[in-house]
Amino acid sequence: MPENTSVSSTSRDQLIQLPRCQRTVAWLAVVVMAQVAARAGEGPPILTVEPVNTTVRRGEMATFSAQAVGSTPLTINWYRNGLALAGSSTSIVTAPVRSADDGALFSVTFSNTFGIAGSSNAMLRVEPGIVVAASVNHSVNAVLYRGWPLVLEVALLHPESFVSNAVPILISGTNGPWFNALQIDARDANDQPQTWPFHPAPITNEVVPLTSEAGSRMLWWLTPQESAQLPLGTFAITATLNTTNVTRPGAWKGLLAGVPVSLSITNEPAILDAAQTEQKGRLFADYALLQGDRDQAQREIDALLAAYPTNIGGLTYEVYLKEAAGLFDDAFRSVEKALDQVSLQSPDAPEPPSELLLKEAELEQIVAPPTLEHALINEHVVLNWSGYPGLNYRLETSSDLSAWSLLTTNFTTVSNRYSFTVDLTRARQFFRVAR
Repeated sequence: MPENTSVSSTSRDQLIQLPRCQRTVAWLAVVVMAQVAARAGEGPPILTVEPVNTTVRRGEMATFSAQAVGSTPLTINWYRNGLALAGSSTSIVTAPVRSADDGALFSVTFSNTFGIAGSSNAMLRVEPGIVVAASVNHSVNAVLYRGWPLVLEVALLHPESFVSNAVPILISGTNGPWFNALQIDARDANDQPQTWPFHPAPITNEVVPLTSEAGSRMLWWLTPQESAQLPLGTFAITATLNTTNVTRPGAWKGLLAGVPVSLSITNEPAILDAAQTEQKGRLFADYALLQGDRDQAQREIDALLAAYPTNIGGLTYEVYLKEAAGLFDDAFRSVEKALDQVSLQSPDAPEPPSELLLKEAELEQIVAPPTLEHALINEHVVLNWSGYPGLNYRLETSSDLSAWSLLTTNFTTVSNRYSFTVDLTRARQFFRVAR
């Protein structure tokens, strides 16, 4: 027996008890088993874990993994659609995927001096990703006159907007507010990067959740003085969401670029027509609101309506300014003026803009006199009505419906539902609620 072969004393005793002709065969069997045991880790690769089909959203990175046993060293090669990829690890992570990557097949081989083992194909499925939508002055194909404000808006929308029970997506920046994950790139017609001094809106939220009902938006702007210094020409502005380095648990990680905004910069015409005057008035009003100057925004719209009293865009803008100022009656009159002009200027339109119709209905509920309800409880009259938050109401009484006197302004309020209890003092008594 070779020196490096060992047999247990139990096995030796059992062999001694066998006849001589059987001892030799049994002895050889023990030696072979010992040698196989010594080489248990040797042999060709055998796959123990194969890559599996993987689904990710556009912009995310996909991971495929595999495991094998066999004699070392093992050489690992990954393939995409049959073409070799860089990397020799048991896992491979793709670059942020695009829609064109949907259906790609990934496989892996393990090889050593004894042979090679290949996996079956694992398919990559790519679902729709977060929508990164950018606009300049409310347009994706904008014309900017130098000396006018430039307002850049970037909106992030959930890929399953308006789908009930969609899982929220958390957006976070690497450091500071979430919008630090947004990168703005401006390039001229020769693809040369531009350095423009964009001012970000004062947002400090570290994270923002995207839901099926609500997205998020971020604003940057250039002042009129800054835009006057911009070069003439055609430019493309691209917004990119990059959270590949984010470490916050549960935050989305990926890389997505939005569709570039086309921007043409030119000088303001010597004489503006009605459409250009409306555009200028609304844009400067937007810029004033960004600066927190509502009065200046109102002056811009007043100037527009002074030049064009029937301008529908100006009347519509005024509706929102009056509503924001709490002037609901004025806002209601403005929306009625705007609807009248729509009817006069577009008589063949199938219906007025839904925006104005919805706003009219909303304001009408606010300005209309509340419906007064009553109940008689233990010889007391309990009056109830629904109100609008922020508005003041008066409860008045009369015995003949001609002369009204103030009863009180102190009400019990629960969720904008008002209640007041009155002791009956006359046989005939009327009540009403006014603003």
